[in-house]
Amino acid sequence: MRLLLTLVIVAGLAVSPRAEDAVAKPQWNLTAECQMVVLPQKVALPLIAELSDDARIEAAWAGVQKMIESGTATLIANIVLKGVAGKKLLSETFEELRYATEFDPPQLPQDVPNEKAAEFLKNWPIVGITPTSFETRNVGATLELEANVSEDGSWISANVVPQHVRLLRFAKHDAGIMPSGERLSVEQPQFHTMKNTLSMHLRAGQRVLVGVHKLHGEENLIEFFVLRVSVQKTGAPQ
Repeated sequence: MRLLLTLVIVAGLAVSPRAEDAVAKPQWNLTAECQMVVLPQKVALPLIAELSDDARIEAAWAGVQKMIESGTATLIANIVLKGVAGKKLLSETFEELRYATEFDPPQLPQDVPNEKAAEFLKNWPIVGITPTSFETRNVGATLELEANVSEDGSWISANVVPQHVRLLRFAKHDAGIMPSGERLSVEQPQFHTMKNTLSMHLRAGQRVLVGVHKLHGEENLIEFFVLRVSVQKTGAPQ
């Protein structure tokens, strides 16, 4: 009888809920804002130190906003996304650019005389390179964010990927030479990608500089990525 009683007591302890388990953990909503701003290099370089300093970044950023208003700086994108902490969030603003990647060669005549073939081909009137396969590239701004929030809502651990893809130009590439000496070419797009992949620990509501990029093909221009993530409690999960 004593052994049976002991087993009953132990089983009862095993299923008793702990006090800390009975308290539901808070759930958090995130609001992330990422501004991508282009500034002249002579203005941007002195700002890097200020934007990297927690004590000076807000004053420096207020100055950048005034530059945008005056036209000294250019706001490329102002991405805002909202969602639940712990989930992958994505915001995109882009244009789909479709371009050819594979081609059929020019169709030449079937009956080319053995004699004076080059002269015959020189007078062939129709020459075309036909695209047969295409790809699509997104040109614009993207922000990916996945973050967790501390129980008191003070700190955020985040994986962040801001990205800006630009179309630079269409460049001609050689695709052959005709018997007449005329060079054949196809045009292909050239892109410039500015991207940062970060894992960071920051205070809720803190503004941080997450990217500094020199614009390719543009003299003396710098692009900044500046991120701010805030949190709001939504109550206990269901």
